[in-house]
Amino acid sequence: MKRALLAAIALTGCYHAGVTGRFQDRPVVQAIDDRRPIPEPAARNFYTTSYLARVLLLRPIIKFFDPPKRGPAADVNAMEQVPDSTWFQNRIGARPISPEEATRGPDTRGPPQGPYELVDTKSGGGNPGFIVEDARRIRYLLKFDTAANPEQQTGTDAVVSRIFWTLGYHVPADHLIYFRRDELRVSAVARERTGLDDEDLDRLLAPATRRADGRIRASASELIAGIAKGGWRATGVRGDDPNDRVKHERRRVLRGLGVFSAWLGHTDIKEDNTLDVYVGEPGQGYLVHYLVDFGEAFGGHQSEKNQLQIGWEYAWDYKAQFKALVTFGLWKRAWEDQRPSPWKSVGYFSAEHFEPRRWRERYPYEPFRSADRTDEFWAASLIMRFDRPLLEALVATGQFTEPGAAAYLVDTLLARRMKIGAAYLDGVTPLDDIEVRDGQLCGVDLSRAYGIRSDGDLVLEGVAHVVAADGVVCASLSPAALTAGYHIARMHIRGAHVTTPALEVHYVGGPAPRVLGLIR
Repeated sequence: MKRALLAAIALTGCYHAGVTGRFQDRPVVQAIDDRRPIPEPAARNFYTTSYLARVLLLRPIIKFFDPPKRGPAADVNAMEQVPDSTWFQNRIGARPISPEEATRGPDTRGPPQGPYELVDTKSGGGNPGFIVEDARRIRYLLKFDTAANPEQQTGTDAVVSRIFWTLGYHVPADHLIYFRRDELRVSAVARERTGLDDEDLDRLLAPATRRADGRIRASASELIAGIAKGGWRATGVRGDDPNDRVKHERRRVLRGLGVFSAWLGHTDIKEDNTLDVYVGEPGQGYLVHYLVDFGEAFGGHQSEKNQLQIGWEYAWDYKAQFKALVTFGLWKRAWEDQRPSPWKSVGYFSAEHFEPRRWRERYPYEPFRSADRTDEFWAASLIMRFDRPLLEALVATGQFTEPGAAAYLVDTLLARRMKIGAAYLDGVTPLDDIEVRDGQLCGVDLSRAYGIRSDGDLVLEGVAHVVAADGVVCASLSPAALTAGYHIARMHIRGAHVTTPALEVHYVGGPAPRVLGLIR
């Protein structure tokens, strides 16, 4: 009965004083207290074979017979935003980020300083790498480009890691460095532990990109402070972390990651490219959750493996394989029209063939499949904040030396950005910065503001209100809708080619009206 009453009142546009509403009249939650001291968790190991068997074979079978109940994101506040936490720190979504701040990213100590001493080899991954100490005894993971694609992985890693940091994710501080061969030596401990000698090192460094003066180019990723505990699960929670209370497939930061990854062509999403790190004294610390390893974005995964279907199909795609089978191989797949870019430092990365809703990560990642329209809108609204000056500064950190490569990447990111906006903003009523002021309910229509859509009125209680070219719109509220008490305004955008789903704005009226929460 109560639910029916709420629905009936919502349809009228006002929910009057004296009736308890969904949202409480209190400040919106801006940060989650998930840094409470916990015992040091055990490390989670990643086994490639068992992981691929689970995501490519076992999980599709389970989902076929027992479809998951997805539900809305459970890590959001009343304003449908993601609060700060050990998973995410609001940056570009909360305030302007200057090009200088974005290019600095998570770095607090400056670039590495040579000479370098190799202290260990890296584990996992398909490309060579080493753990080194610089002259300040700070440790870094050094990785190199492949001979076929000079500058691709190192440049991509530098750019994409900073983009993810600007979005709000926790990432390591990555740098591009150049060093002479005589600035890197194998430590005595590493010689004993790994068996590496100078000849082995020369052989491993042979494919690395070099400048005209012979200096070697590498990506140097500062080792994250704390104790690494392995990657996080794609689903469920980490049982030995009491702070991890939201199932991972219900986290907007992981659901929206699919939209960010599509924009950047970051197909290599799996558990070993995530990392939980225990920070603090034993028994007094907590886990912080990182994304790591971005060198195969911008189509690099396709280039490295020469598999053009990456980004379009899963590693084993049942639907695509079945369709190819029943058409006897005559079905032309969308990815077959792709062509490599003119630059070896840029992978199969374009806007021409990009279709956001058809994009696929290499291995099925459950949070992406659980995303709903509100998750997609949240991610798209952050992507739209990246303008040309910001992207030019970020791409410059990749130090791409081939003429035209950097400009192409900037243009492609901007074009893919517009396709992301067109695909996801109008999946909900894309009103942002909503407030009650001067007897009006005001906001910004993001699709109009970013040029995704050139028309559309805001319809509130059956009355259409003109949206300005810059997206700003204000709708006058009736005297009854401004009285003290709890109210609900129900609205949508109506244009020539779109009618968006209803947006509910819950607010209190009276002398100091304020928005309490949103339901998209």
